[in-house]
Amino acid sequence: MKPHRSYLPLLAACLALPSLLWAVPITIATPGGVVVLDIGHAGPTGQLVEPDPPATAGFRPPTIFAAPLPVGSGARALGQAGAFTAVADDATAASWNPAGLVQLELPEVSAVYRFSAREDTHESRSRELEAGQDSYTSSELNYLSGVYPFLLNDRNAVVSLNYQEAYDFTYEFTARFNGSNQQNVDTTINQTFRNATTNFFSNANQSLTIIADVLTDTESQINQVLDSALLSGIDFRQSGTIDAVSPAFAFEVTPSFSLGVALNFYTDGASRGNPIESSLVADYEGTSDSVAGITDTRNSTALISYDGVRYSGPVENPVETPIPPRSQTNAFADVQTNVQQDIYTVEGSYREENTTDDFHGFNATLGALWAATEKLSLGATVDLPWTGKGSQTKRIDHQVSTFDSNRVEVAHNSFQETQTRDVEYTFPLYWSVGALWRWSDRFYTSMDASRTYWSDYSYKAEGEERINPVNGEPYSSAALDDCWSFRLGGEYLCVLSSTEVPLRGGVFWEQRPASGSPDEYWGFSLGSGISLGKDPGKAVLDIAYIFEQGNNVMGSLLPGQAVRSDTIKHQIFLSAIWHF
Repeated sequence: MKPHRSYLPLLAACLALPSLLWAVPITIATPGGVVVLDIGHAGPTGQLVEPDPPATAGFRPPTIFAAPLPVGSGARALGQAGAFTAVADDATAASWNPAGLVQLELPEVSAVYRFSAREDTHESRSRELEAGQDSYTSSELNYLSGVYPFLLNDRNAVVSLNYQEAYDFTYEFTARFNGSNQQNVDTTINQTFRNATTNFFSNANQSLTIIADVLTDTESQINQVLDSALLSGIDFRQSGTIDAVSPAFAFEVTPSFSLGVALNFYTDGASRGNPIESSLVADYEGTSDSVAGITDTRNSTALISYDGVRYSGPVENPVETPIPPRSQTNAFADVQTNVQQDIYTVEGSYREENTTDDFHGFNATLGALWAATEKLSLGATVDLPWTGKGSQTKRIDHQVSTFDSNRVEVAHNSFQETQTRDVEYTFPLYWSVGALWRWSDRFYTSMDASRTYWSDYSYKAEGEERINPVNGEPYSSAALDDCWSFRLGGEYLCVLSSTEVPLRGGVFWEQRPASGSPDEYWGFSLGSGISLGKDPGKAVLDIAYIFEQGNNVMGSLLPGQAVRSDTIKHQIFLSAIWHF
């Protein structure tokens, strides 16, 4: 007699495995920070485990790979590679050295237009990332100014009102990311079940009441391998400017020495349709493959008791004899092994947008200019540190669909989130010194040396700690290095019968902030122009071309992905100045 077999279907129902939910995260490094995506996958018994919302970095500035750098102003200055601190003798002087404004003798207005084209070639030593080449352009109104000279106590003085494009955030980056994750999960689940049943059994010979009280200990051993792979296309774009409206004043202290100041009121470019914003799009697809080996061991002990009657004698009138109550203990075991494989296909799109509104800040630019001799002039300028404040809105839209092996959609998950926080940037102190040497009335050369204290550059979002904007690490432990730049330029003036044609050129080397140590860039510039008419009413048209190159730079673009880039940038500046 093996009565326990009749209880196995009941025991199997009682011992059904609970759902075990294992996360399968894929980490995608982007210029907007790290995004951790959870994708749909199979649990150990084949059930679909739907993905959790994406985990993203906290608030970050729109430029995560480098600090925003000053654009520079004017075709005349930039045609000499920006070696203009000791020259500063046109309407853009308020942005280079406001003390130089005293050299202007007539009222004038100016306008400058900028066009930039950049090409970045990326290389990654990470097998997960395929980054190639990005090319993009931008163009903006670079400078507007009005200048009015006058006498103050018989000394030259000048006031000017200036608009300048101070910082440019334009950047684009595209790549393909091969993300994968494999997890081995070994789990043991122990449970105890008790079940008591009463059965009735009768035939011509006897009638029995059988009570079975079964105590079962179960052990489920699960070995699951989750193997997930995603191929994601990353498209990161950012744009916008920080502009400044700068009233300036310069005065002549002595015939050879002047001082000047420009008050810079900073705003974002939203008023002219160019707000500070960035967008990150990661479209991905892939598979989640689950292989689960499940071994169930059941050890049961059954206490079986019965009693009843036995029938004897003729069938028409049987004699009933009581069967004394009896009990017995039965022990038995059952082992079941199952291997289950489930494959799901995942397709999704992660979109993040950041927009900065109501950005504002203030600082002053101080300048001094000294004509040491007829041939030598020396200049110095200090751009004071300042704090920029605004509100930043972060919008996330994540859509993901999961399909079974028959290409039937079994789940669709949607996640949207919008957060707005107050943000604060601290911009660093900058100083520059320059020298000009006049070889003749028509030819001079100039040289500048400058330093920017990027170690003071930081970003803070409301409710979060202050960070290093380049790599997102805590500012207290990851400050940037300060950076140097050196510029050398010159101008030769060709005087013709009815016009003047300047020939300009220059070279430069500069450091830019990056994680670890600063990146290094070098370049050259060429420029020229033409004058139309004579004062008063003279007009001057200038053009400048600037070539810039950096090799093995931008290592902060994707932290942890060993990305290095070679970058080439071409810029053209067009200036027009009218004298009255």
